[in-house]
Amino acid sequence: MKLKKLLINGLFGHFNHVIKFKDENITIVTAPNGYGKTICLKVIDSIFNRKLSFLCDLQFSSIELFTSNGTLEIIKNNDEERSRSITLGHSDESEIHEYSREFELSTRKSQSTHVIDMHVPFLHRVGPREWEDHRTNEVYTFEEVIENFAEYLPNEFTSKNYPQWFIDFSNSLNAHFVQDQRLIQRKADRTSRGRKQSYEDTIEKYAAELAELIRDSGFQSSHVSQQLDTTFPVRLLANDRNFRSKDASVLKDELQALQNKRAELSSFNLLSSEQHLPAMRMLDDIKDEDRKVLTLYVEDTYAKLKPYENLYKKIELFSRILNSKRLSFKKIKIEAEKGFHFETEEKRPLKLTQLSSGEQHQVVLLYELIFKTKENVLVLIDEPEISLHVAWQKEFLKDLEEIIEIQNMPVVIATHSPQIIDGKWELTVDLEGGLS
Repeated sequence: MKLKKLLINGLFGHFNHVIKFKDENITIVTAPNGYGKTICLKVIDSIFNRKLSFLCDLQFSSIELFTSNGTLEIIKNNDEERSRSITLGHSDESEIHEYSREFELSTRKSQSTHVIDMHVPFLHRVGPREWEDHRTNEVYTFEEVIENFAEYLPNEFTSKNYPQWFIDFSNSLNAHFVQDQRLIQRKADRTSRGRKQSYEDTIEKYAAELAELIRDSGFQSSHVSQQLDTTFPVRLLANDRNFRSKDASVLKDELQALQNKRAELSSFNLLSSEQHLPAMRMLDDIKDEDRKVLTLYVEDTYAKLKPYENLYKKIELFSRILNSKRLSFKKIKIEAEKGFHFETEEKRPLKLTQLSSGEQHQVVLLYELIFKTKENVLVLIDEPEISLHVAWQKEFLKDLEEIIEIQNMPVVIATHSPQIIDGKWELTVDLEGGLS
């Protein structure tokens, strides 16, 4: 699905906003504070993540979202008795659907919270109406569980009973919201008396996540290696008429390419540097009887390294951006145990929280854009300029364009920083003229 235009009428009783999405994969929404540019992002997020309770609580008269899959229309019911309900309609459907915040809340109160324990295996109860996600240590209230994990719960429990056309529409595009508050996240601490809610530094959480991604790639590579090594003698001795050994010159080129790829991976400690091939001069005289074994070796090695391919691209971009004079007198280092960490120019290790708040914002924002988004996911970024030095702000769009090259994702940004825009006014939509 491709977004074309968003109309929000009567926002806060004052604004009529029109956002035409750009074809260049980047749309920048600008406005003075208080005009609702962040709200525009949250409206899009609430539609595609089906958080319609947000729209029930929002003051507006109508919303129209024009897409390549038709137009979604949302009307706010503003009379007293139905003030917290909305009506959904679609250009290709005759059916309309009314969604009520009050009905949802009353239905939720009558449902047993034990349904969550039964249907969402990665959530563990840490309070009467609180659960911890053991994958991330984040704590969710009852309402947040419903909003974030509704797909795991029975329809009658969520009480939403959306029409199929709206489910299909919202499923046509995944949206990822990068919030303005990025440095602290909630978690659950285990104590001798049970668990209590606390907070953790996002930069430390993301370093641990990267370590896990590296380990997962290593496990996948080891699994492929075990399968291929086990069958290697059989494949080598098999008389397969469809198998074609590569020419000696091709083998030499591909072995050199493998050498280079291994060197790239080992530069980020994804592979041991000791795993490199022998000196290439030993391959100058490849005999015919050796071509089959070397052909199998090349094909197998590419398969063994493939689990690292996507991760390497992301790590290389992440490290290159941060090491290109972004962090004063510091360098980022990647390794399997720590994920990422930093050293001074004198090679002294630094705690992640010893970075300034601006540096942490830079690291966390880049990590989220590179590692936590996926290809073709709509990314909504709220005020990327927060705590960033002016020089970093001016580099943001350039960084984002590089990330889009490997992620191929549309992005909508809300900002009031001319440094973020960096002269690319053709990508902007100004909401200042939307005052009714």
